[in-house]
Amino acid sequence: MRYVVKSARVVVTARATPDLVARWSKGAGTIELDPDHPAGARAEITVDMRTFDAGDWFSHWRVNAGLDVDRHPTARFLLMRLEGARESTPGQIEGVAVGQLQWRGHTTDVRARGKARISRRQIDATGSFDVDARRLGVAAGDLLAVEVTLSAAPG
Repeated sequence: MRYVVKSARVVVTARATPDLVARWSKGAGTIELDPDHPAGARAEITVDMRTFDAGDWFSHWRVNAGLDVDRHPTARFLLMRLEGARESTPGQIEGVAVGQLQWRGHTTDVRARGKARISRRQIDATGSFDVDARRLGVAAGDLLAVEVTLSAAPG
């Protein structure tokens, strides 16, 4: 079954400077998933990196200068599979989303632990992972904590 992302929110916190938090909310993409067999899910999710909120003008300037989002406007996550997917409560699964994060001409593997409420009418999912910013071509590398929330509907 094909689902279209209706809303997505990404929150990134720099581990070395936890006061630096940026939020992105302009996401799009598709998810191919059989609600009865979610382990075979595939997805492509994109985020417009130019549209973010860092809380104040100085933090916004720091994020924009460090990430050069105007030259690298789109980040992409490709879901390859779900590992250890199990139904924790009826209609809700937990597991690890295994895929790749592509941005700034670089690709890095990602293992996001998360959970999702899945039905034939909607997917509501949350997940989190850490990524070394240097693997994405960010010179001032830092370990980044990434939290993702999304909703999708058939489409």
